[in-house]
Amino acid sequence: MSSFAERSLAEYYRGKRIVITGASSGIGKDLALLFSEWGAHLALTARRRELLDEVKAQADKGGAEVLVTAADVRDSAAMQTMADDVLARWGHVDLVIGNAGIGGLNPATCFDLEIHRRTLEINCLGLANTLVPYIPSMLARREGHLVGVSSLAAFRGRPRAASYSSAKAQQGIFLESLRMDLRPHGIAVSAIHPGFVVTPMTEHTDFNMPFMVDVRKSSLLIARALKRRVPRYLYPWQMRWLVRVEGLLPCRVYDWLLPRVSGQREDLKPRTL
Repeated sequence: MSSFAERSLAEYYRGKRIVITGASSGIGKDLALLFSEWGAHLALTARRRELLDEVKAQADKGGAEVLVTAADVRDSAAMQTMADDVLARWGHVDLVIGNAGIGGLNPATCFDLEIHRRTLEINCLGLANTLVPYIPSMLARREGHLVGVSSLAAFRGRPRAASYSSAKAQQGIFLESLRMDLRPHGIAVSAIHPGFVVTPMTEHTDFNMPFMVDVRKSSLLIARALKRRVPRYLYPWQMRWLVRVEGLLPCRVYDWLLPRVSGQREDLKPRTL
């Protein structure tokens, strides 16, 4: 990305009031640090307070206000309280990014219902708990932007990933329905679908992860897409095209091909990432 493009992004985000969940590591952390460099005001949340405080210490150097709240996105009351506190302090927010989530493997041959429940609660209910509390204030202003970070795994089921793929698919459909309902009221809704990004979630060798993207490049791509208020953004471009080709494959071909190219070991057990 050119320096001119980055300056344009910095100007767009300067002074924006932005909420980010899952901000203690990975994509959420890097987005917070990038936006802080550009002068955005941040309200950050994650379960691990000590890691949030470390992010705040780095983000504070940008000079903008940084609020931190330790909360679990599965706790609807806690997320509502956070929204009430943020809105009481700022009056409004411009951008809410529901980034908190977990990945994982859950082979059907040894399926773990507890992992399935936790995956759905964090990724699906957690996204709703994050976004919905801000809708009334955005409706009143007829302005705002709601964002969910999903995955390229949302578009077809992946081998040994029934819990993760189905949760990410639900996120995308949830966001699409919100978008149609809120667009007439001046509120944008975006679904972000990353491929593989260099974060703690991808620090394993359980399966192949082609076209891996550096986390800062990922943040810049997301920031650019949100500036354009796109309804759906898939990246990197190589994976975007692979997903589109996969969507055209008959089930018989897809079922034969994907397990062979995924690079997964046969002895994988259910676990979260």
